[in-house]
This record gives sequence, C-alpha cells and structure tokens, in this order.
Amino acid sequence: MRVPIFPTPVSILPMPKVTADISNELARQIDRIIRDGWFPDQEAVVREALSQFVDAKTFLGDSPRMLHRFAADALNDSKPEVALKFVDRALSLASGTAATDFSLYQALVELRVQILMIVGRDAEALTLLEEAREMLPNNPSIAKWIEKLNKQRPRAEA
Repeated sequence: MRVPIFPTPVSILPMPKVTADISNELARQIDRIIRDGWFPDQEAVVREALSQFVDAKTFLGDSPRMLHRFAADALNDSKPEVALKFVDRALSLASGTAATDFSLYQALVELRVQILMIVGRDAEALTLLEEAREMLPNNPSIAKWIEKLNKQRPRAEA
C-alpha cells in the first residue's frame, strides 16, 4: 500500500485569494476544461494557470530576447507604456552581459525608439540612438533612425 507524502508546511497561514473579472469567452473555456475532466473546479484551473504563468515568467522573464518579444506584443496590443517597461528591462539585462548580442541590442534599441516616438518622447529616442551609435558606430539602421528623427525635429519645433 502506498501512502502519499505531503510536504510539511513551513507555516500555517491562510492562503491569499485572488479575484478577477474574466470575459464570458474565457469563462466558457474554463467550464469546458472542467467538463472534459482536466480539473475538478474553477479554482484548480486558475491555480494551475497562475502557477504555469509564474514558472514561465521566472524562466523567461530574465531573457532579453523574450522580453523583446513581450514588448513587441504589448506594442501590437496598443500598450506602449507596458512595452516600454519590457524593453527597458531587456536593455538593462543586455547591458549587464559580458558578450553582447549586437543584433538583439539593435532590435531592442529600434523597438524602444518606436515606442518613445509613439508616446511623444522623440528627444529621448534621439538620445538613445546617439548612445547606440557609440556602441554600433557603422550601423546603417541606427544612422537612418537618427536621420529620420533629425528631419522630424524642425517640424516639431516649428
């Protein structure tokens, strides 16, 4: 006879509760998952989903390449401020690595420039490009972005 072994709780504190409003479509999908027998109830589905999300975030959240993807997705969803947070984190992590992936760095810079232009922070975008040009002095893409922003500047100031 096998006896299940359960870990001993470190402390006996009430578990925090999470409440969220969800769309009717998501509720239908959750109900279907329960009906199909994958989980016993909504709480188990949500607990598993949150656990999977946190595991993925922990594993991928400190990857500049994945953060670039998250930022691009957020920008496509018309969430430039969220996108900016992801790309800022990615640039921060990328700058801390000994071996720089120049193509990833360029992609992060270009994405951040696009976001900054969308939120009307062109001067900050130009500063970022000037810094990037120091790291990538012969990069034609960075040069084109700088040229584009410099052309836009006089019209914005007029």
